[in-house]
Amino acid sequence: MSLAIVIFGVLGAALLHAIWNTIVKGHSDKLTMMLTIAIVQFSIAVMMVPFLGYPVPEAWVWLSLAAVPHTTYKIALAKAYELGEMTKIYPISRGFSIVLVTSVSMLVFQEELTGVMLLGILIIVLGTFGLSVPESSSAVRLSGVALTLCLGAGLSVAAYTMLDGVGVRVGENATTLKSIATFAAWLFILDGLGMMTFMFLYRGRSAFIAAVETRGRGLLAGFAAFACFWIAIWAFAHAPIALVAVLRETSVLFSLILGKLFLSEKIGVRRSFFALVTFFGIVILQFS
Repeated sequence: MSLAIVIFGVLGAALLHAIWNTIVKGHSDKLTMMLTIAIVQFSIAVMMVPFLGYPVPEAWVWLSLAAVPHTTYKIALAKAYELGEMTKIYPISRGFSIVLVTSVSMLVFQEELTGVMLLGILIIVLGTFGLSVPESSSAVRLSGVALTLCLGAGLSVAAYTMLDGVGVRVGENATTLKSIATFAAWLFILDGLGMMTFMFLYRGRSAFIAAVETRGRGLLAGFAAFACFWIAIWAFAHAPIALVAVLRETSVLFSLILGKLFLSEKIGVRRSFFALVTFFGIVILQFS
């Protein structure tokens, strides 16, 4: 599989990721929208299972482990969005995950990254964190709780990225489209069950009644979330985990634009500069 194809695929997934995050942030009840997304993903996956079957036995442990941070990510991110702007929260959570994933993939999984790849990753990390810096000293800053939730979301992203990346490669014929789709489908089922269980315990049946009322935007967000995660899992089977992870987190660029257009969040000279820095890092990876 050509690395260029993987790169363009992951960049497309990054756009979809920013779209569904914008929908969540723009909704008055963030947790309900996250529940709707989980239900949509769960429903699509259930319909796919009769045609896909079951994953290889050794993949179940990875699926079970990965489903937990997928769910905690949704919860932490939704609560963080209740406390701050998406253009601040999103870059911090995603940038933190890049640092963790790159470190673990190199130190633990012994993935080999060229010097040019590492340079591109470093530039993207700097640009991503820079996007979260306030434009001025008078700008509203994130509270301690919001920052903690951001880091919690980032930790969850790092955890499920590594678990997804390892799990999808388990077994013979792991890189076939059917094997990848099977892994993704069962991951969405387990994640959906986790999110639905949490919301039932947290809010009871009223959570699901509220979710039905979000079905318009919820369906769009759910399909976008399903597609971007599926693309990411496909990419994990064909490229280094750290490379896929850092490219996926370029969604912060799209989130910046969407936050400006649809959420009326401010973008100044400083954020524009760091957006260009991030883009420069992407270009370096493209030619690595």
